[in-house]
Amino acid sequence: MYKGLLILFLNFTVAVNCFSQETVVWLVRHAEKQTAETMTANPELTPEGLKRAEDLSATLNNRKITAIYSTAYKRTLATANPLAAKRKLEPITYSGKNLEEIAKKVLANHKGQEVLIVGHSNTLLPVIKALGAESSFTELTDDDYDMLFKVTVPEKGIPQLSISYYGEPHHTTQIPPQFAGKL
Repeated sequence: MYKGLLILFLNFTVAVNCFSQETVVWLVRHAEKQTAETMTANPELTPEGLKRAEDLSATLNNRKITAIYSTAYKRTLATANPLAAKRKLEPITYSGKNLEEIAKKVLANHKGQEVLIVGHSNTLLPVIKALGAESSFTELTDDDYDMLFKVTVPEKGIPQLSISYYGEPHHTTQIPPQFAGKL
């Protein structure tokens, strides 16, 4: 009798876990952009930035990214392009104006999937907050290019944030220990 109940319980647990849908949202700031005398309102990536975009693609290569969101700037699209090309995905452009809407859209349209959002130093933290995760910083600096944010949104419960570095080091802000994660 006990053995039968145990088997029934284990089957039920497996069935429940198969149907719970966890959404994973990866967020990165665009890679290194051209600055100084070459600065325009819409700069391209530097050679280091192009390398970082390739590093991002390699880092997320084994993840099941089903959609990529990017602002319409050259630097964000160029950061997204290597992974988008590898996955045969067209980046979905969004405005950096209403960041709560992009979070709602991602959660509504990609439930149970993995999504990449490429943004800016002033847009990532508000999106993380809109996804329901505790934000680790009040701001990112202009030198923070190598952080990969992962927000895991369970079907029920509190979204969790973890942060890792990827590619060559290029940051001034340190990841708080409580958010340091592995990919």
